[in-house]
Amino acid sequence: MTSTTTGTDGRTIVRLSDPGELIAAVPHLLSFRPGSSVVLLNHSGGGHRRIVPVIRADLPDESFEPEAVRELVRAVLRHPGGGVTVVVVGSGPGHRAPPGDVPHRRLVRRLISALKDDRPVDHVLWVPEIRGGARWRCYHGDCGPGVVPDDRDTVMAATMAARGWVPYASREELERQLEPDDSAAITRRRHMLEAALDELDDRSRTPGRFDDEKSAEHLSAVRAALARAVAGDFTLSDGDVVSLALALSDGRVRDRCLTTADEPDEAASRAAERLWLELVRRTPPPERAGPATLLAYAAYRRGDCVLASLALDNALTAHPGHGLAEPLKQALEHHITPDALRRVTEFQEGGLMSRDP
Repeated sequence: MTSTTTGTDGRTIVRLSDPGELIAAVPHLLSFRPGSSVVLLNHSGGGHRRIVPVIRADLPDESFEPEAVRELVRAVLRHPGGGVTVVVVGSGPGHRAPPGDVPHRRLVRRLISALKDDRPVDHVLWVPEIRGGARWRCYHGDCGPGVVPDDRDTVMAATMAARGWVPYASREELERQLEPDDSAAITRRRHMLEAALDELDDRSRTPGRFDDEKSAEHLSAVRAALARAVAGDFTLSDGDVVSLALALSDGRVRDRCLTTADEPDEAASRAAERLWLELVRRTPPPERAGPATLLAYAAYRRGDCVLASLALDNALTAHPGHGLAEPLKQALEHHITPDALRRVTEFQEGGLMSRDP
């Protein structure tokens, strides 16, 4: 049975009590529907057993299993937790399971052995694909088998859809969401941005930093866009994109925007994240790095490492060596926990979480 409650911070808590429901939730937790994958769901300690992070990898060739297991275990043990659920989806290329058995049993044994001294393994599940009606099985034989519910018709799906988010069919489709929406429009906005930058008095800004008056204007533009986003309005004119691109190239304003990932109102946080995504698709480089980095930070804070990684790659392609994207990429690669990341940014000199415009 799945149920929802509201936490003391106003955020929605979705409780999953069945392995089939947990499997159906994986596409929503990853932002895309995985295939031929091994997925580790880290359950944080405490009453709610929050799932963070979700770690996914392609099913490895048998000769690369030891290396893959080391990487997966290293990633999950960077995060505090009270247990892990392992979900194997499909089978890897060329893999053949014995008749009647589940695939990749040796990989699963290696994972359990590597985790046993540090993190209990709650469930180890296999499913041919994450689709409604697919039959899941348990490697241990201590649960199931069962049927995966339609992941489009669950409480988790309804909760996410209410916030404007649905999982994509594949990682490739998710990646395409960050691509420019219209190349002609991108070129047009590039010319508009260049003209706007030319109009600025050289004394009003240094790279990434504007004078106080201009920063106040930028902050006002961002606040107005966020207010529209919370109301469900994500339409952006060329002028809006140019104005927000300039605002998010202002280091002080961009750093203030990091706080939107931790709004007490979860719907407001997701609206801000959706706004950053829309701006990634509409903003020319190198200014595109600003919203792409904010999108990455928001995804990282809620444990969506896949989207965070894609967004950071996007930012660094737009602006190699970007001053915020680069350290965030390093944090992600070193598996710094989302909560630890917030503590670092709050107290870092100069303040990624600066409260002063």
